[in-house]
Amino acid sequence: MSARKVAQASSLRNSLPMIPASWKRAPLWFVLALSLASSSHAASVRLRDGTEHAVEPAAFSTLAVASIEELRLADPPPPNRWRLGFLVQTAAGDALRTERLRLRDDRLLVETPLTGLAELPLSATTLVWFTPPGTIQETTRREIQQVAGSRLRQDALFVRKAGEWVRLDGILQSLDEKRVVFRWQDEEREIPLSLAGALVLAASQPPATPREKLAAVCGCDGSRLVGELRALTPDSVTLATPSLSAVTVPLDTVAVVDTLWGRSLFVSELEPVAVAEAGWFGTHFPWRRDASVAGRPLTLHGRVFERGLGVHSRSSLAYQLDKKFSLITGVIGLDDEGGKLGRVHFVVRGDGRELFRATMSGAAAPRPLRVAVSGVERLELLVDFAREEDTGDRADWADLRLVR
Repeated sequence: MSARKVAQASSLRNSLPMIPASWKRAPLWFVLALSLASSSHAASVRLRDGTEHAVEPAAFSTLAVASIEELRLADPPPPNRWRLGFLVQTAAGDALRTERLRLRDDRLLVETPLTGLAELPLSATTLVWFTPPGTIQETTRREIQQVAGSRLRQDALFVRKAGEWVRLDGILQSLDEKRVVFRWQDEEREIPLSLAGALVLAASQPPATPREKLAAVCGCDGSRLVGELRALTPDSVTLATPSLSAVTVPLDTVAVVDTLWGRSLFVSELEPVAVAEAGWFGTHFPWRRDASVAGRPLTLHGRVFERGLGVHSRSSLAYQLDKKFSLITGVIGLDDEGGKLGRVHFVVRGDGRELFRATMSGAAAPRPLRVAVSGVERLELLVDFAREEDTGDRADWADLRLVR
């Protein structure tokens, strides 16, 4: 037990006047366990029928895994908080933040709170970020992501040269926390990681497990581990992962268990088939992907969302669904950057028929969105003027996903 935990337990033992005197002479491990039990809080559980419940961790094992849509213990940290370490992404959809990174034969050594110390097969790895993605200019970041989504004959290393990002095509030789050795133009070159942005690996193979079966466990450190959800207990979550086989994740490292992950698609990944925007008196505020209309992180009452749409009234975005989805989910509200200003109508239409409407002000709390879209060919997301015209109408369709 660490000195800090011992001090906490000793302080707790001396501050419990209501317990029997004999308990105050109990071992420190017993008092610490008592403190952890008393500080546990209920998680928010959303079931497949759309209902939400507060459930204590002690009752997790009574939940049927197949009935869970989302289990939320905390909010993951916002993506822009990442500053240190590396981000490793896999073909299965894992996104692991680690400060340990080393190539050992055909495996990457990584360590995260979700996985512990693990050896990730190089064949499962698609992309390694040496520099936080948010600090790389958007055009280069999109190029890296596009390259990672294509079939490569060689690895691709992005390095900084004279203030610009340059792509090198070659073969990874070795890698650790300080340098990467890369064979380029028939010559091995040692490059400090301080000059490297990202590495795209050509050897990655798509997982055999269908994506629709995969759930995502999102960690308190911002990592994501995906796999088939096998068990949930008061202490852990067990997954059968395509990348690391069976993994048991300590519950105190988990923020969210998202069983819809494999069956859903973020709307911001799609291209709208029609866009109509008209501000008051002809002003124009273009919509943005994964950012507020002002280009900042999507933020509703202090909670930051990595994905979603930022718009300004009046805005209409239409998407062609072709009857492929059953549900649209997300969180709606007016972005914090507008303060308490603004009042809008959020409207969801399917094939011209209104499916959902809500009027919200800048002072209102964010509202969950859950609308059935089975059989819908064309979906329209409308944010319209309300009583106060368009003053401060910076609206967010946050965490907006279509579910199959």
